[in-house]
Amino acid sequence: MTQIIEMGGESMIEQEIKLGFQFCSYLLSYPNQEFIESLEDLQEELDSLSNSKLKEELQQFLNKATILSTADFISTYVDTFDFGKKTNLYVTYMTNGEQRERGMDLLFLKNYYKLHGFHVTDKELPDYLPVMLEFASQVEQETFRPIFDRYLENIKEIESKLDPKQNLYGHIMKAMMLALKEAGITKAVRRSEEICTNSFYG
Repeated sequence: MTQIIEMGGESMIEQEIKLGFQFCSYLLSYPNQEFIESLEDLQEELDSLSNSKLKEELQQFLNKATILSTADFISTYVDTFDFGKKTNLYVTYMTNGEQRERGMDLLFLKNYYKLHGFHVTDKELPDYLPVMLEFASQVEQETFRPIFDRYLENIKEIESKLDPKQNLYGHIMKAMMLALKEAGITKAVRRSEEICTNSFYG
C-alpha cells in the first residue's frame, strides 16, 4: 500500500491527484504557439510527481509533442477533438448528443460548479473535459467525486478510442484515468439522491 504523508491537512496522494488533473486539463489545450512554448517549462513540475505510471504517460505526451511541427500538432488536435465525433471533449455529447437530456446534464454541471464556488465562463460548456478536470484540481475529493462518478462511462468511452501508440493524446487520457483510479473512482454512478434532486437543477 502506498504510504500517505499528510501535508497541510491534505495527503501527498491527494496533492498528486490534483496535480495530475491540472496537467491533463492544461495539456488538452489547443496547441497554439504560446502553448507549445510553455511545454518546456512543464518538465520541472512533471519531475515532481512521484506516481511513476501517471508521470510516464504525461512524459510520453511531452516527448512526442516536442518533436511535432506546429502544423502537425494543430492538425492532430483538430482531427482528434474537433472532427472526431467519438473523441470530442464534451463528455455528455457521447450519450445525449443534442437531446433535451444533455441540456439537463449541462444545467446540473453548471449549478454544481457554482454551488462549490467554481464559475464557468460563457466560452465553454460545463461538460468540456478540461473544465471538469480544472474543477477537480481545485476542490476536495469528496466534492469532485460525484461529477466523475456520474460521467465516468462517458469519459472511458472517449479514452478507449485514443490509442497512445497512434495518437499522443491517448497518453493524457490514460494519465487522467490513472488519477481517477488513484482517487477511487472506478465505477460509474449515474444518479445520487444528494446531488440530483429536482430543486438542484433550478
